[in-house]
Amino acid sequence: MNNYTPTEIKDLQAIKQRVMDNVLQEIEHSPRKSSGSWRFIVLSAILTISSIFFIVNQVFIVDKNATKVDFTEPVFLEEQGLFYLHGVTLGDSPSRIIETLGKNYTTEYFEDGSNADLIFDYEGHLRLYFIEEELRTLILMGVNEERFHEVFTHYNGTKFTNDDTRFIYSSETSQIIKAEYTPYGLYVYLMYIDPEYAKTQEFLDQLSNSD
Repeated sequence: MNNYTPTEIKDLQAIKQRVMDNVLQEIEHSPRKSSGSWRFIVLSAILTISSIFFIVNQVFIVDKNATKVDFTEPVFLEEQGLFYLHGVTLGDSPSRIIETLGKNYTTEYFEDGSNADLIFDYEGHLRLYFIEEELRTLILMGVNEERFHEVFTHYNGTKFTNDDTRFIYSSETSQIIKAEYTPYGLYVYLMYIDPEYAKTQEFLDQLSNSD
């Protein structure tokens, strides 16, 4: 965790300190009062400070659960043949995804044409499809075209273009990234390639032309 403290929390800390200072001054400078008055002062201070702690806690919860990732700007990394988009890769568990991307998602358990038994949707920009607790397909929607062009251009491994669709392929892991233009913008898929299709002459020719 970094050392950045949100402005709201700094303000609340200052308020808390002022309340405590005011209580101390009241005790030090006020004439002797009845026990009932003292109890009222102490109770008021406790309630005020408790309220401040509650607000601070809520700010931390909102900050913790908020998604800070801009999914339209794909962050790409390859490591030992594994493709990572925004820090996640195929085979990751749901808990690993949550740890990396946060909790600002909705959950689905059924979608036409999908064999997934669990789906995470991050604000309509990222969908993650799980089968038996493993990520099998990742889809980024509405991706910045210029940013993906940079990713594709600077990638030094196997890549090719078929019509207007771009592919990045790993023969080590059979992972493939597919970038496809749709009426809704650029969609980027991370998935496993069908082993049978990987053997076809069409696919082999594409790999050959990419060299």
